[in-house]
Amino acid sequence: MKNNKHIYLSAFAATMLFTTSAIADSSSIEEAISKAKVNGDITLYGESIDKSGGNADAGMSMTSLGLSFETDSYNGFKAAVSFRTNHKINEKESGDYSDGSEPKSLLSVANISYENSDVSLIAGRQEIDLEWLGDFNEAALGTIKFIPNTTITAAHVNRQAVADTDAALTKMTKVNGSKGVSVFDISYSGIENLSINPYYYRASSLANWGGIKLGYSTDMFSLSAHTAKSDEKAAGTADGSISHFEIGGKASGVGLSVGYITTDNDNGIGSMSAAGENVNPLEDGNQVYVTNADTTYFSAAYELNALSLGAMYGTTDYASSSEEKELNLMAGYSYNDNLSISAVYVDVDAQSASDDYDKITLTLAYTF
Repeated sequence: MKNNKHIYLSAFAATMLFTTSAIADSSSIEEAISKAKVNGDITLYGESIDKSGGNADAGMSMTSLGLSFETDSYNGFKAAVSFRTNHKINEKESGDYSDGSEPKSLLSVANISYENSDVSLIAGRQEIDLEWLGDFNEAALGTIKFIPNTTITAAHVNRQAVADTDAALTKMTKVNGSKGVSVFDISYSGIENLSINPYYYRASSLANWGGIKLGYSTDMFSLSAHTAKSDEKAAGTADGSISHFEIGGKASGVGLSVGYITTDNDNGIGSMSAAGENVNPLEDGNQVYVTNADTTYFSAAYELNALSLGAMYGTTDYASSSEEKELNLMAGYSYNDNLSISAVYVDVDAQSASDDYDKITLTLAYTF
């Protein structure tokens, strides 16, 4: 029997061969290559962590270089390639940057895509950003757009890597062993100001999980509700669950929001973060996903021309009688379209005083 990976790849190949209503931008392959877009960034990053309880302080600095190449469209087809190389400048203690096993460079994107007005398909290494799927993935992904106000996304991910500008690279490693993770995601926006996003993930032999996210937004007000539950496959393992609610408002460049997250009393979120997560709003949020956790957070943001400021404070009660508090302060400034600088301050007040820490990060980025 074919596994899900083969099914997705076969479906992708068949559609690529038999779909004919393509969007033609370039008149030849040579023209598509000559009109290719080349982008990149050079980033300098540093962090310093002041730890409590006699624990050694930590810190490191690094450089990151990223380059990407994407052809123009020819009969709806495109090719894209990106790579990133990260280099340690220094580290306060051995291992603060990495354990030395990380790759020096990574081919993070390498794919062929096809798109017309009704469907888009991508096969190969690509960046994916869904509720429980992130980073760079070796995947087959298809998106259906011909249903009015509806986007349907189906994907199967086999391997995954991290290629960030603020940490060591990771190797492309298998997700869920050799079985990978499949996702089916629907986004509907046919009702004014309302978005509806049900989804389902399948990680064979590990867990299945599904959920729904509802959002309502206007120019000055937003409200969202999100709930998800896992079906764990390992014998004797309790299922996980999470619910997330947020209300916010914005006026005169100032945004305010308050949110609440709660997890299952027996197994937290279970295996739902096996392929990534985009729910935790805190910079670190060390206890947000653990068993029996209740997180309340408040945030404020302000933008004025090239300047952006932000603050967030969250409290997580977990494991019946434990508590962790976290303060985040953020500031960013764009000198122009290419050069920007940003700083983040994190203060964690943990259940045990020996686990308290303060962290400061600074990022200088030039994009081209």
